[in-house]
Amino acid sequence: MKEFMKKHDVWLRLLSLVLAFILWIIAREVDNPTRTASINDVGITITGEEELLNNYGLSVIECPETVDITVRGPINEISNSRLRSRIVATVNVADVADVAGEYTLPVRITTGSVDVEANSVSVRVLVDKVTTATVPVRVEATGVPAVGYRAGTPEPTTTKEITIEGPASELAEVAYAYGTVDVGGSTSTFTNECRITLYNDAGEPITGTHVSSQTDTVTVRVPIYPVESIPLAVTLADGDTLTSEQVDVNIDPQTISLLGDQNTLAGITEINLGTIDLDTVRTDVPIEMEIPLPDGVRLDEGQPSSAQVTITVKEEESVSTRSVQVTNFVPTDTAQSETPYTVEILTESVEIELRGGASALEQVDVSALSIGLTYDSVSLGAGTHTVRGVIAATGLPAGVTLVEQDVEVEIRITGSGEEAPSEEEPPADGAPSDEGQGDQSQPDETQPGESGADA
Repeated sequence: MKEFMKKHDVWLRLLSLVLAFILWIIAREVDNPTRTASINDVGITITGEEELLNNYGLSVIECPETVDITVRGPINEISNSRLRSRIVATVNVADVADVAGEYTLPVRITTGSVDVEANSVSVRVLVDKVTTATVPVRVEATGVPAVGYRAGTPEPTTTKEITIEGPASELAEVAYAYGTVDVGGSTSTFTNECRITLYNDAGEPITGTHVSSQTDTVTVRVPIYPVESIPLAVTLADGDTLTSEQVDVNIDPQTISLLGDQNTLAGITEINLGTIDLDTVRTDVPIEMEIPLPDGVRLDEGQPSSAQVTITVKEEESVSTRSVQVTNFVPTDTAQSETPYTVEILTESVEIELRGGASALEQVDVSALSIGLTYDSVSLGAGTHTVRGVIAATGLPAGVTLVEQDVEVEIRITGSGEEAPSEEEPPADGAPSDEGQGDQSQPDETQPGESGADA
């Protein structure tokens, strides 16, 4: 063997081979040295999403779309323009725990070359349960229509609510979808597309969330109404001493602005507030009357829903009025035979109006006027109450009438000495018991009888 190796120079050949390899390595390092380079915005592929959903009901809510990496290898490899296209970056989310939250996961990078290595990289991944919800759509008009027109409330026609999708915790913050549509210069109803944005309960747009909606726009119909000024009127019913020819009527406001269909408004010449009975109305005292609206129209913004009507006697007419204070009350307690209560009339006087000739009004005897009260003290019970009174007049001069009107009188009902105002609690005003005993020393009807003694 030794002679064979010696004869054929095996050792020398092996040494030459080793030296040649070393020289090749040295030459390669000189001509193609190892370097590092940064490659930015390498696209990330997510794997394991189906397993994550099936196993835990979770979905990837947020993950970077790209990642920056550093590679190391021979300069001719890392400078090759095709290296980027061979690099693959993947993130596997299949092994994420079954709890929603943020996770830092490694990015697996393959370079497509055995000579090129990439540094270790990780990214933040957010996973959560994805649900859906529906929220209403709100649209408002902006701008000003043409003169003589008003914009109605925009009405979504494609859908009045939209479906949104995202993490349950973020969906809870969404209150509605909101958009605006410009009505500037409009003279007729129109339909338009409206872009919508998600808002919270505070009226603030929601940004930076992972909530998405099924649509970003809705179709909206915007009604545009003409504005008409319509006069107000009343019907007068003649009385015994006052007729419609003897009075002036003042209505405030005299007209109101209405919105509605143009054909409907064209058929409205006036709005009648109702009928006023001249026998019951007090002159120079405003009466509040509701404004009835015909079908298909509505009040313009800022218009009142009622009007003040004042009836005034014309100066040339011989009709006069006289206001007097009636202090004579005639009470009738329908439960007088069984009531345990005492009744006190708190109202001192009530003003009423008489109408007729001036000389005849001067002859009216005020003491002949009284106010009858009818009540059931047992049904009312202890306390302060307002009861209706009826005006009675006897011996009025010819040509004088009593202006009928509703009269309200305040009474106080208190318990007798045998029964306290409340069996469970002391009197609310803390009055001593002697006061209650003083009340029962007189018959129940004594006090009201004093008030109506002159009737």
